[in-house]
Amino acid sequence: MAQLVRDTFCSFCGSAYPAPLVYPRTCQTCKTQVWANPIPVCVVLVPLVEAGESGLLVIRRAIPPGIGKLALVGGFLEEHETWQTGAAREVFEETGIEIDPSGLSPFYFVSSAPKPNRVLMFSIAQPIDVASLAPFTPDPETSERGIIYGAGGLDEEFAFGLHTEAARRYFADRGVDRPHRFSPR
Repeated sequence: MAQLVRDTFCSFCGSAYPAPLVYPRTCQTCKTQVWANPIPVCVVLVPLVEAGESGLLVIRRAIPPGIGKLALVGGFLEEHETWQTGAAREVFEETGIEIDPSGLSPFYFVSSAPKPNRVLMFSIAQPIDVASLAPFTPDPETSERGIIYGAGGLDEEFAFGLHTEAARRYFADRGVDRPHRFSPR
């Protein structure tokens, strides 16, 4: 079976691109060019406050990659969205929690590694009191919603290393240096 390769044919006129398939690709028939730009991913650190203690909202993934592992809330940005609107949409889709896009603050932007085909834009939302949260209903993408307190030992628990790094930075910025604790919500 032949391996499928992205952008093998021109999306404008349908002509095959000549070998070698490198970017940018220029169609020999209509001269349309295509590039392989990195895909933007919005990830939100949502502080949750309970009994005077602040943690971060996390989800347990029900889809690959990282089924069963924890992650910060986020996903791919759509072309009609600002990063703030896309980030708020992802929070709602994955957790049922509505946040104000205008209340998001940039925190940490980084390219994926070793292949820099994603740009992750981590932001911080306004704190939310846990008592105000509606009950969580699992869905095909998210099996559980919870809070982490502290970042120590998250390498084994988190699906993505860059999420672990963002959580570490968040807690370190607040002087929190302890093993993590997870609490379902």
